[in-house]
Amino acid sequence: MRRWQILKCLGLVAIVFFIFQCFLWFHFPTKQDQNPATYDVKLLVKKVMAVWEDLEDALFVIEPEVLYKIVEQENYSDNEGRCAVFCHLTKRAIAFGVFGHKVAMPLVVSKFRQSGFAAVDAKEDNPDFRLKNPGSPPQRIVTHIFLQDMAQPELTLHVVVFYPRADFLWTSQIQMPTSDLSFGASAGAYEVFEWRSLTIDGVHISVPKSIRHFIYMAQESKFLECDQDRAQLFYTQHPRDDSEEAQRFTRKARQLLVKGKEVLDALGVRFWLSSGTCLGWFRQCDIITYSKDVDFGIWIKDHKPEIIDAMETAGLPLKHVFGKVSDSYELSFKAGEVKLDIFFFYEEGDTMWNGGTDAKTGEKLKYVFPKFGLCWTLLLDIRVRVPCPTQPYIQANYGKQWDVPVKSWDWKSSAFNVRPNGVWPKSEWKEVIQVYE
Repeated sequence: MRRWQILKCLGLVAIVFFIFQCFLWFHFPTKQDQNPATYDVKLLVKKVMAVWEDLEDALFVIEPEVLYKIVEQENYSDNEGRCAVFCHLTKRAIAFGVFGHKVAMPLVVSKFRQSGFAAVDAKEDNPDFRLKNPGSPPQRIVTHIFLQDMAQPELTLHVVVFYPRADFLWTSQIQMPTSDLSFGASAGAYEVFEWRSLTIDGVHISVPKSIRHFIYMAQESKFLECDQDRAQLFYTQHPRDDSEEAQRFTRKARQLLVKGKEVLDALGVRFWLSSGTCLGWFRQCDIITYSKDVDFGIWIKDHKPEIIDAMETAGLPLKHVFGKVSDSYELSFKAGEVKLDIFFFYEEGDTMWNGGTDAKTGEKLKYVFPKFGLCWTLLLDIRVRVPCPTQPYIQANYGKQWDVPVKSWDWKSSAFNVRPNGVWPKSEWKEVIQVYE
C-alpha cells in the first residue's frame, strides 16, 4: 500500500513538472526559436557560392520561396544590414540550378567533397541518347546533386541539373522525392532561359533573368516521357508502315503541328494533343499515318478570337466552324491534304467535354472525358502538351482496347465516350455550321 502511495506521489510530481515545462515553452521561447536555424541558410549559401566561384558556368538559385521573397523586395540591396530573404525561409532545403551541358558535373561533386560537403549525386540514362542511339549501351548523366555542410547537417542544398533537349531544357524526376524538395517530384520541361547576378542579404548570387516567368514555368513544367517500350511492343505486333505515302503524311503532319504550335504559342493559347494525335503519341510515340489529320484540344477559357485570323495569316485557311464559343465550338484548318482540327473543351462537374456537329442534320454530339491536367512531352522532336494523366483520357475515347489499330473510324459512333447532345435550331445554322470548302 505504501509503495502505491509513493508511486502516486511521484506521478503527481511528474504531471506538475510537465505542466511547468509547457508553461515555459509557450511563454518563454528559446533562443533557437527567436533566431530560427533558417538564418544559417545565408551562411550556407555564401559558402556554396565561394566553392562554385571558379567553375565554368553559374549556379543559380531556383528555390521558389527565395524567388518569391526576392520579387517582393523593393530594394535588392542590404545597405542597412537587413536579412530580408535568407533569414526567413521555412524549408530545410534550398534548390539551385545549373546547366549540365556547360559544367563537368563529376568535377562539381568532387569539388564540393573536397570543400567539406557531403555530396550525393543521382544519375540516370540520358533519354535523348537512347532515342537517337537505339540498341547502344546507355549513357549515364548526373541529374541531381544533394549537398550538406557538415557544420549544418540539418540543411540540404539541392542542385537541379538542366539539360538541353530539342528546343527546351529538361530536368529529371527524383525516384524518392520528399516534401522538403521543391523540384523532382516529376520530370520537368522549361523554355530556354538566361540567368543574371544580384546581391541579396549581402550575398552575391545568380537567379533566372525573369524570375516571374521562371516561377510560372516551374508550376507548369511537368514532363512525361513517351513510353518507348510500349511503342516497341506495339510495332512488334503491328509493323510500322514505312511506305512512301505514310512517310509523306508524317512529314506533312509534323509541318502542320509545328505551324499550328507557332501560331497558338504566339497568341499565348495553351493547347494539347487530342483524339488520334494523342493516341498516336501514347501508343506508338508517333503519328498515326492513316488518320489524315492533326488534332488539338484547347480549354474554352483559353479561346481567343484572333485564332482564326492568325491561322489564316500563317497559311492555314479556315475549313469549317462548328458550334459557338458558348457551346460545342470547333475549328478546322486546311494544309493541303492534311487538316488541323481544334476541339474546344468545356468543364461540367467532374468531367470535361468537347462537342461535335453533323453539318447535314444539325445533330449535336458530346464527347465526355474525366477531368485532366496538362503535361509536356515530345512528339517528333517537338515539345507539346498532352492530357495528364493520359491513359484515362485515351481509354475514355477509344475504350480498353485502345492498343488495337482501328482504321475504319466513324466520328459519330465509334468513340466510346460519345453522347447525344440535342440538335441545333435551324434558325442558328448559319452561325453554328459554317463550311468553307
